[in-house]
Amino acid sequence: MELQSLIYLFVSISFTIYFSIALWTKASSTKDFYIVKDLNHPSLNGISIAIDFISAATFLSFAGLFLYSYSIVNYFIFGVIFGFLLLSFLIVPKLRKEAEFSIPMYFNKKYKSPILTNLTAIIVLLITFLYLNAQLKASGIILSRIFQITFDKALFIALFIALFYASVSGRRNISYAFIFQYIIVFISIATPIIFLTLNLTNSYFPQLLIFSSLENNQEFLVAIKDSFLEFNIIEENSLINNILLAITVAFGVATLPHILIKFFVTSNIENSKKSALWGLFFVTIIYSFIVSLPVLSAINFSKNISNINYETYIQDNYIDENNIHKNGKWLKTWEDTSLVSFKDLNNDKNIALNELDFNPDTIFLINSEIANMPNWIIALVISGALAATLSTMTALIILLKSTLANEFIFKDKKPNKFILNFLLAIIIIFATFFNFKDFTILKIVILSFSISAATIFPILFLTMFKKIDKNSIYYALLISLILIISYTFIYDYFNFFIRPEAIGVIIGVLSILISFFCSKFIFNKRV
Repeated sequence: MELQSLIYLFVSISFTIYFSIALWTKASSTKDFYIVKDLNHPSLNGISIAIDFISAATFLSFAGLFLYSYSIVNYFIFGVIFGFLLLSFLIVPKLRKEAEFSIPMYFNKKYKSPILTNLTAIIVLLITFLYLNAQLKASGIILSRIFQITFDKALFIALFIALFYASVSGRRNISYAFIFQYIIVFISIATPIIFLTLNLTNSYFPQLLIFSSLENNQEFLVAIKDSFLEFNIIEENSLINNILLAITVAFGVATLPHILIKFFVTSNIENSKKSALWGLFFVTIIYSFIVSLPVLSAINFSKNISNINYETYIQDNYIDENNIHKNGKWLKTWEDTSLVSFKDLNNDKNIALNELDFNPDTIFLINSEIANMPNWIIALVISGALAATLSTMTALIILLKSTLANEFIFKDKKPNKFILNFLLAIIIIFATFFNFKDFTILKIVILSFSISAATIFPILFLTMFKKIDKNSIYYALLISLILIISYTFIYDYFNFFIRPEAIGVIIGVLSILISFFCSKFIFNKRV
């Protein structure tokens, strides 16, 4: 079947499945949303955690971000693993003791402070907003390829889908739905990576690439260096930035609002810990494949689209020296989306990698087309990326909805669904068109980690100290929120040494120190 027809078929199936899941798993009560039905084993809850954590950031942006800054890959992976361990052994046992359904509810019960509860709810909304912004941006990229339209037009379709989900959302967490979603995402990620591994190296396993060589017997590490030089990759992150990034990611992962809500209602503390560890296990399975993607992408690009006549290539008439036909229609298709462009810098009418301007978030999707993979794999990758995006988008919209309803609109008032839906629509519209300059999808997600590490993590840590009063925590939280937002927006103007994605841990430590100072010297009388 022709490629575009296969894409429409796979995407139609994906849409049908996810809209059906959205309707089938619609919750009828607050309890239904938070309690995962039919979970007889923590491993099933772990799958639900993994599928909500693996978002468009993992699916689309991992290859692009680390292709242009590969040294941070190990630090990021370490941060994710350490974050899940913190979640399992420090955060979850603390939260599980309180039978509340959200982070703001937890602090309200702990400190009986409406102003602290509201500030916490605002932070949850901000973090969720950033995550949603990343998913909507991803949806725009995927939809621009599906319908072969510009990214700006595709954003409007993404907005329509998000608003539709907002109108039907209210998910009841059913284990079988999460298992099905995880399988789709795993197959969509693993299949093209295995294909690249088999076609570019003598290895059968992406996890063992470092010990492999290419088909011309060139050592893999040498091939990486050559490909990166051809891409003209320049590392920007210093060692200090990388270390701070790892710690920030760890603290952020341990306190992500849409992950933490999974643990408020479980059978016992022990099962909550096991659920987090199972979540880490299922995330690690996918990361074990995707960690090799940046280097495979560089080699794939270098092998298949370097020194090729542009006009011959985009007309799909190019045959290489081995008499193999190279599919070049993808380049014209992606140029039409405005996400990829070719600039003939030396006027030789040939393509060089440094003459192709890629949006980094497109690289995973483009890989399969450049490598001449079978049409069904290309369609599978696109539909799987859409599935991952829709899954996380649903969870985020529901978290926004529940936070608005429980903490601001319905609190001690008669329910007004019109106001709730109106505010939710405004947030979704703003999230759709809000733009961070030069931020990839994964950078936006890491920024949300940074905000969480600067705000939620320190105040959860401070709950261990009974002498720290609620006023001290409130002002420390407020100051840290102002600092992290201000730093993010002024960074480009002052070119500070520490990047906004890595500053979270520093502001988090500062928040703890402010709390101790205020408690001892300003609010020294316990409230």
